[in-house]
Amino acid sequence: MAYKRNVNEMDWAEMRHGERFHNQRKMLTPLDQAYVPKLGVSLLRLRPGKCSFPFHEHMANDEAILVTRGRGTLRYGDEQIALAEGDYVHLPAASGNAHQVINTSAEDLEYYCFSSMVLPDVVLYPDSNKIGMAAPKASAKGERELMVAFLRKELVDYWEGEMAECRQGP
Repeated sequence: MAYKRNVNEMDWAEMRHGERFHNQRKMLTPLDQAYVPKLGVSLLRLRPGKCSFPFHEHMANDEAILVTRGRGTLRYGDEQIALAEGDYVHLPAASGNAHQVINTSAEDLEYYCFSSMVLPDVVLYPDSNKIGMAAPKASAKGERELMVAFLRKELVDYWEGEMAECRQGP
């Protein structure tokens, strides 16, 4: 069965953290299904001076943005890329460049965000030195994924703590 929604009939949901992070979002992707869709689509609105999400890089999921209103800046790796109405940007997974959308203008910025929905996904957060992991989770509440984050305090060798000999049985 096809899934149809009209973005003009949807309410904005808000997400905020402190003074810096604040977005309004209309998630077009179905949340009432017991599966994880392969494509995620949201319309996001950022007020002046606000960031959408922390600076991050997905290892499994491509993202793309299409600006429909306003101006802003895409922080992409070490670059600052100006965004304006009509701009489309593809953000490939595991590119070595984290990304973040910031409204650097005096007016609202609106854009569609498209994402592949491959789970599990590993997400790197260079500003806060964290690693996040997203895994599938279906529930009656419509939750699609479980997201956890860990500080990258110490990187260790793959074999760190492993026994030198193979063990037989418990």
